[in-house]
Amino acid sequence: MEMLPGIHQLRLPMAGNRLRHVNGYLIERGDGYALVDCGWDTADVLETLRAELHRLGSGLDDLRALIVTHFHSDHYGLAGTLKRLAPVRLLMHRLDWLFLRTNLVDPSRAAAGAAAWLERNGWPGSLSMEEQRTVENFRRFTLVAPDQELEDGEVLEVGRYALRVVWTPGHSQGHICLYEPEQRVLLSGDHVLDPITPHVGVMRPDMGDPLGAYLASLRKVAALGVDLVLPAHGEPFAGLGRRVDELLAHHRERAAAAREALSREPATAADVAARLGWTRRHTPFGELARLEQRMAVAETLAHLESLRASGQVTRTTLHGRRYYEGR
Repeated sequence: MEMLPGIHQLRLPMAGNRLRHVNGYLIERGDGYALVDCGWDTADVLETLRAELHRLGSGLDDLRALIVTHFHSDHYGLAGTLKRLAPVRLLMHRLDWLFLRTNLVDPSRAAAGAAAWLERNGWPGSLSMEEQRTVENFRRFTLVAPDQELEDGEVLEVGRYALRVVWTPGHSQGHICLYEPEQRVLLSGDHVLDPITPHVGVMRPDMGDPLGAYLASLRKVAALGVDLVLPAHGEPFAGLGRRVDELLAHHRERAAAAREALSREPATAADVAARLGWTRRHTPFGELARLEQRMAVAETLAHLESLRASGQVTRTTLHGRRYYEGR
């Protein structure tokens, strides 16, 4: 679908994932196309991309640039294959490339580290073989370095559009959106979705306060003049300010619920997560699949660390476990 003159949305499949697809955006430029986000490194994604380019009277040889909003494999995954098959320059924020090259060179080691981290926070981190395979399936990428490391405020001239890089940390440390002020359009990646609430979690030590960064980033994009949001998941939508207000309210409510769950006694993040409802249906923690429980504990950690950063809770370590307590 052509969202704006020269900006085409394509839906890249995510087989077996409830999101079903990730939205990529082909943007016409004088010598071919730039692609924003590229999907998993799988055969069906590559075939879909080939078919969409063919429909536009082009091919992989006409891809000139790949702009990645963040390092997650449904956005970065196909980059290595495209670098091999097409004359494409890869652009991404320097902090996400730093994370990739320092943490995901060995995905199995990273997975083991995440499991140990969650166990320190009260969740028994060992996974069954089937669950481990599921985790590995989400690492559908080949590590490849960007040709250009982006910074906040840079302007990328892509055909008729001047896309300003807007650094929006939270969902990942180096997440970016792309803003076109003349058309008042925001390519939001996973930063602002509707009706999905983007995941913000703490999956390893020394992440600081990613939720605080995310909330600040929401306010940052809300201050832009935007008429149309082109997200990486779901449908394009208007009303960025409304959606930002909804997300801010959601996190205020979750923070209050986490704070209330600490009113009894010191607790691990897993203890707190078990006292909260999850999903829009308020599903009990115990009814979530184990992989969903991992995500829930990581999200709870993000709220607890944000509360700690604001001085509302304290944290102690006892016998290798981390405990939080309300002030």
